[in-house]
Amino acid sequence: MPTLSRPAHLGPSRLFRREIEHVYLTYAGGTPLVHLSRRLPSEKDPDLIASMFTAIQTFMDDSFHDLGVGGVRSIEMGGRHHVTFGRGRWVLLYVLYSGRESNRLERRVEDLVREIEQRFADVLETWDGDMDRVRGLRDFLAMTWDVPAQEAPLRPA
Repeated sequence: MPTLSRPAHLGPSRLFRREIEHVYLTYAGGTPLVHLSRRLPSEKDPDLIASMFTAIQTFMDDSFHDLGVGGVRSIEMGGRHHVTFGRGRWVLLYVLYSGRESNRLERRVEDLVREIEQRFADVLETWDGDMDRVRGLRDFLAMTWDVPAQEAPLRPA
């Protein structure tokens, strides 16, 4: 019986590939710190999106805590997109990706939150809202995820 295989020139199947599309890092209170994106800036405010993810994750954790379910690690959006969450003492990390759901990626996000909080503890513990103090976080995440940092689009006054 002949076996079906994907022609080598087509590369790995897109079905099994995951692509990191956006990375959001917020301070524990919901203040956006970093937004990385593979796409051009959209009309949607990345700060608003980061705040929305914070609200969703907090609401779900609070709602299901009494049921003994535990923390929310990820949600599916539209079939092929997923958001995985990592929460620490000072930061919340959200990674939006396309492709198959990945428990390995969920663990990587959780491990990365621990690493961020260890590596940047002196900045995070006493952070006063000065964005220049968290620039190293943006560079670290951009290098870790190989996703460029996007500056927020300028809004007309």
